[in-house]
Amino acid sequence: MAVKKFLIIFAVMFLLSENVFAMTFSRIVKIGEVGFPAQAPYHGFIVRGENYNSGTPYVEEFNYSDDGTPIKTYTKGTAIFDNLYCIYDFNFDFSAGPIRFGGKDHYILALDGSDKEIFKIENDGGIDLYLVYHNYCVTDLNVLGTCRNGKWINFIDSKKISENYFDGNEGYKKDGGIIYDVPTCRDDTIIIQYRRWHWQGESEPEGEFKFTWNDEAQEFNVEHIIY
Repeated sequence: MAVKKFLIIFAVMFLLSENVFAMTFSRIVKIGEVGFPAQAPYHGFIVRGENYNSGTPYVEEFNYSDDGTPIKTYTKGTAIFDNLYCIYDFNFDFSAGPIRFGGKDHYILALDGSDKEIFKIENDGGIDLYLVYHNYCVTDLNVLGTCRNGKWINFIDSKKISENYFDGNEGYKKDGGIIYDVPTCRDDTIIIQYRRWHWQGESEPEGEFKFTWNDEAQEFNVEHIIY
């Protein structure tokens, strides 16, 4: 009887410990944007949704937002979105990474100057986690943030996914190239559907990747599902 009670108590403690260390993603919400929209006649980068921006605004003549206010652009500075830092330089080589993301004085992701949407991935694990997303005939998707020790890591990179699973079959306006949707989340998993870009229009989703958080390893386990 004592052994049976011990086993029951041990099982309950194990389940409780699993619940304590599991991380749940509640939602993915857009918090801002930065970059140069395709074919825009602007003098700098659009920066919106930030809680701090050291750049000097330039009011674009004859260009207005949907709400009727003049569009402002920025050539160089540091912007902060929640706890995500971004340094940008419009005069820097676009292909060499004029927009960079990460923690304060620790920038781990360098991207071209095309417009990027910034999302916060809300969770109960006590870590900062963000999605930086671009999709215009080709996708650039990165999930970056902090692990338990505070170190910044780029956890998910769509370019690496394409290399590992599709032989790098993506490219700007490349017919049949892989593109990725804005992720969704469910419990401890981030889900990214993918489809193909065609000149006639995007295909229906062909599959998805499930990124399930592994708290012990402080990284995501990956599962590929083909529809």
